Amino acid sequence: MPNLIDITRRMTETPPLAFLQEERCLPQRDLTATCARCAEVCPVDAIVVGRSAGNSANPLVNSDPFSGPGSVVKEGPAGPRIDVEVCVRCGRCVVACPTGALVAAPPCDDDTLLAEAARVGTAAVVRAADGEGGAASEPIGEPAERVAGFACERAARSARIDAERVAVVPCLAWIDETLIVHAACAGAERVALLPAPCASCEHAAAVAALPHSVEQAQHILDAWDVPCQAVWVEQGSAGLAAPLDAEAAGELSRRGLFSQARAALADTAVEAAKTQVEALVGQSSKHPSPNQDPDRRRWQLLDDLHAFGLPDAHAVVPRCVAPRVSIEVEHCSGCALCAEFCPTGALHKAGKATGGGTLLEFDAALCRDCGVCSDTCRYGALECTETLTVDELFALEPRTLAIPKRRLVPNRR
Repeated sequence: MPNLIDITRRMTETPPLAFLQEERCLPQRDLTATCARCAEVCPVDAIVVGRSAGNSANPLVNSDPFSGPGSVVKEGPAGPRIDVEVCVRCGRCVVACPTGALVAAPPCDDDTLLAEAARVGTAAVVRAADGEGGAASEPIGEPAERVAGFACERAARSARIDAERVAVVPCLAWIDETLIVHAACAGAERVALLPAPCASCEHAAAVAALPHSVEQAQHILDAWDVPCQAVWVEQGSAGLAAPLDAEAAGELSRRGLFSQARAALADTAVEAAKTQVEALVGQSSKHPSPNQDPDRRRWQLLDDLHAFGLPDAHAVVPRCVAPRVSIEVEHCSGCALCAEFCPTGALHKAGKATGGGTLLEFDAALCRDCGVCSDTCRYGALECTETLTVDELFALEPRTLAIPKRRLVPNRR
């Protein structure tokens, strides 16, 4: 058996990509769960999911328990395994997880990315006030447009991009609608995603869903009347070229997220290794894994929308923010498995209903629209729809749903 020094050294060689919130990972919660979203979106097939993941016959997984945490730190035989030698750290699996079970480690953790989004949104306001924002073709005397953006490292290296108004990430797959909206609410009138030509990039498949995220962000911005346009720009700088007398993001590697958070990354790796070593030798850890709130981005999105100002109370909330959950009582068996398996606690038991049924509560603020509740229902009694209103989303009290006593329903799905 390797000694603790060897284990620590090997564990700190490759910092983890993410930490697994086991209570949210569907294969970890339910042996019959078929969710493999992280593996499905991985552009390099570095991820395997399920109890066969620890099988040494699988070439993607090293079954040696002392070989280090790889890119995901977890315990137990279920859930994802990521081959650290194959993983390109594009972040697609973290963003795509329907339940938020994968929480990114620094430097791409939610706090860092949200801070970057706010920084570039604010910088767009400052640049415009100085008359330096927007495109060079704008007429003299016209107000400069407040433009901010996100670029991958390759794009930043290949063009003179304004380091103040552009957040440089390892891959644009780390960006979702929350970060775009956050930059908009910080003052940007246009938020552009600037990819590099991806034909030869190992991250190429990872960014395929990004135009959809841009559309979702625009849907949210339009619903809230936020004066901002989200755009996916495959060519050009979208008004984010560096001023002639300024340094460019592509020429300043210190502006990149990896360099900005290098110290935090090292600290996280050491802390994760310490926790893992203590677990291996049977000690209870006094220093838990540095997991952040898996809903950090979600809470920020709701805070941004509330702070910007709520539209009409009866306006419909975009489903990508939150759906409405409804139950057709005639088809419900009363088993309440939908609440039992909800990974975020958005749907949960709240006591007994009149007549012996069960009361469920639905908290839209906690719902990630992962589909577990509707997939679990064997009778098709539960439905998620884009009909939730602004007033319901920001209500202080969850919505109560009454289901009947446990019974047999003939029309089983």
